[in-house]
Amino acid sequence: MKKPTKVIPLGPPLDTPDEELDLLALVTPEDIEAAKADARARMSKRGAALLETEKAERAEGGDDVTNDTVA
Repeated sequence: MKKPTKVIPLGPPLDTPDEELDLLALVTPEDIEAAKADARARMSKRGAALLETEKAERAEGGDDVTNDTVA
């Protein structure tokens, strides 16, 4: 039997002016790379290695997890 899903209501809308939201939307790829470089300087070797990995392709069926091998 499936457990019922608990519905959590949304909070009140943010009180942010449209002009400020427009400025926040102007994030460039250079900004992202600068943030990655800053994070890389502050994190462990393992965390920095994770930034260098490529994203895995998703299966066409939409499943995120596939078990091709069985032990």
